[in-house]
Amino acid sequence: MQLNHDPTRTPPSTATSPRRFPRASWVLLVAGILVASALAVGLGVSYLNEQKQLTGPISVVDDAGRNVTLPGPATRIVVLQPSAMDIVYRLGIRDRVVGVDCGTPSAGGVAADYTPGQIQNWSLASLPCVTWLPNLDIPVLVALQPDLVLAGPGINVASLDTITQQYGIATAYLNPTTLSGISYDVEMVGTLTGTGSAAAGLVNQMAESLAIDRSVVENLTQEPRVFLTYYLDSGGYYSFGPGTFGNDLIQLAGAVSITGNDSAANTNEVSGSYILAADPSIIVVGVGFGLNVSSYSSGPDWSSFPAVQSGHVDPIDASLISEPDPSMVFSVALLIHMFHPSVTVPSAHLGEGPGST
Repeated sequence: MQLNHDPTRTPPSTATSPRRFPRASWVLLVAGILVASALAVGLGVSYLNEQKQLTGPISVVDDAGRNVTLPGPATRIVVLQPSAMDIVYRLGIRDRVVGVDCGTPSAGGVAADYTPGQIQNWSLASLPCVTWLPNLDIPVLVALQPDLVLAGPGINVASLDTITQQYGIATAYLNPTTLSGISYDVEMVGTLTGTGSAAAGLVNQMAESLAIDRSVVENLTQEPRVFLTYYLDSGGYYSFGPGTFGNDLIQLAGAVSITGNDSAANTNEVSGSYILAADPSIIVVGVGFGLNVSSYSSGPDWSSFPAVQSGHVDPIDASLISEPDPSMVFSVALLIHMFHPSVTVPSAHLGEGPGST
């Protein structure tokens, strides 16, 4: 899980990121995904004879700009990032995973990184744990004899280089900063695992999902003011400012974030008085990892917020707003349903989000 309050993890999209997708840029955003989809379809053509691909070398460039090379498709994979696991699962190769990231036993093991739903639906409880806090346990990882390691923020790139250089294990770093980047990572994992056709199909599915989202919200005349929070402490609530996936998701769902133009929200708590002054009509709270809706009632001024008093508080699985993967793309439909309950969202499309994982 990638959240701003965790100093060992990088936020899903940093405050310095220039990428934003205001509602006026819907056409450009969906066009970008469609281009990625077209590229994926083109890539899929090269997989029409995937048996031939099984015998040839594979080379990609990961999100850290590193060349990743394999003699053939990976068959034993260690996954050190929930967003990477989402991709692996959706590509139908969960059976190739031989180890998964987790916290120390005192931190909760696999539950430190994955929600209960992910642990159950992805059958993670039976997998060997590779701890990454306080340091990545390289000996345990190597003992699993993987031919590919998929990692992301929280794992030092230098550690991945060590694994490759000293043990000959290919390592790929996944850290997309845009929705188009998520499509790229799907294609990258598809290439490394010889599942290019499945990857092309998944990228196309994401593009179609965003196109449906656009058709639902493009004619809306009102954009509710929303506050999205995923964690709290005595100082206030943690949220998303400009240049983050959380802010982008709100905009894509036809709403306006009260912290959308406040870069301080990327690193600091938002106080209760701040929220009272902004007066959001809807509050969305991240749940999971030990938090539920009632957990937020202990936050500063919580009972004074008009949205709380009127019952306009909606929960969302925290992984959907913090982990850049296909599930995040599909979650836009869920947010549209929250922000615009009177608008019809195709029921099948609405089910593509958290229920898929």
